[in-house]
Amino acid sequence: MKKNIFLALDFNSLDKALDVTNQTKEYLAGVKIGSELYSTIGLEGIKEFEKFKLPIFLDTKIFDIPNQVAKTIKVISRIKAIKYFTIHALGSLEMLQAAKKAASGTNMEFLGVGVLTSWNKKDLEQIGITSEVTEQVKLLINLTCRAKLSGVIASAQDIALVRQISKEIKIFCPGIRGDQNTQDQKRTLSYKDFNATADEKCYAVIGRPIYEGDALENIKTIINSAN
Repeated sequence: MKKNIFLALDFNSLDKALDVTNQTKEYLAGVKIGSELYSTIGLEGIKEFEKFKLPIFLDTKIFDIPNQVAKTIKVISRIKAIKYFTIHALGSLEMLQAAKKAASGTNMEFLGVGVLTSWNKKDLEQIGITSEVTEQVKLLINLTCRAKLSGVIASAQDIALVRQISKEIKIFCPGIRGDQNTQDQKRTLSYKDFNATADEKCYAVIGRPIYEGDALENIKTIINSAN
């Protein structure tokens, strides 16, 4: 069975997060812990997930001055179970390089955040970015590659675009749905369509379509939808 789903644990209960992970662990490539859950459980709570032996993707999207980023990474990288950590590519090449240097000697890999899947051209214009979404995505992916980060966060709609820039970089795609229900995302794709585009270095990040209701049955249904 192809395992390319990271379960997004987007809630504020450690018990619920552990329960849903336990139910679905056989079908997962890893779990994603976002700001809400991390704010609830902290680094000590993350250790509770080590028993599942799944890669942990800590998604707090750090964006700060290079020195402060480096200090933060030195603390977080002490938790060996944290495999991936997100960092805003908008923060500059210097910031990305500072993060990578701070994690030297650890197993932590960084994922550059480009254009959020909840953003469209209007959102970019509101913060003074006049580029088309695809041009901004290209710029930030190139910056991520220059910093030699391991991966990027990108809409599944942009997989082909990312592959024009790098064949090797890992691509983590939020906004993947079991169907075409977009909810709070604007640039989404169904899991079936994701798999039609994805290669072995692409991962779907899925939350509510799995954990709302019967998590085990939901993930089975989603996986089967791609067959």
